[in-house]
Amino acid sequence: MIKISFLAFGLACLLGSCNRENLKYDKPHFDFDSLVQTQSHLLTQTKARVSKESKVNGRSDSVTFMPDSTQWKNELDAFQQLDIINKPMYKGTYQISESDDEHSNLRMRSYVAKIKSPVQAVKFYYRNDLKELKRIESSFEEENLMMTITRKLILEFDEHHGQSVIVRYQVVGSQKMVLSNKVSFSIEGKVSY
Repeated sequence: MIKISFLAFGLACLLGSCNRENLKYDKPHFDFDSLVQTQSHLLTQTKARVSKESKVNGRSDSVTFMPDSTQWKNELDAFQQLDIINKPMYKGTYQISESDDEHSNLRMRSYVAKIKSPVQAVKFYYRNDLKELKRIESSFEEENLMMTITRKLILEFDEHHGQSVIVRYQVVGSQKMVLSNKVSFSIEGKVSY
């Protein structure tokens, strides 16, 4: 009985140590974890409000509120998941290119996976360097035996009191569970300061 309890305790500790916050690895491309953490702090500190519209299978709902730092992290969690491009298993699998954006006066850095990855592509739009980031676009697809999730993600930035802050975010996608209908959803948040 004592051996089983000790084994269960050890297994729980091992599983607890595997959460995303405890995983440390090199970030060769772009640190999405740091972006979400920094933006959550800035948005909370400036008392930013968000007008959020959500749609699920055509039914919509909207709300305006002032999130705290935990709520901001939850709002931006989908973008933190893009950090997959930095994971060691995908090292060297993204083709990186830079060019002028033909639709604006911005530069664009593009990461395109050469192998199957949950994040097939990410595009960063910026002024002179990535510190002057204006927009991030990406797609995310996760598939396993139980479900398939696809998302298109957009994150837009502008300057507020000398700092680059999020002004709009959007997640559009679908989820299909085994033995159930496909659910389409979209979330758009507009941030005001």
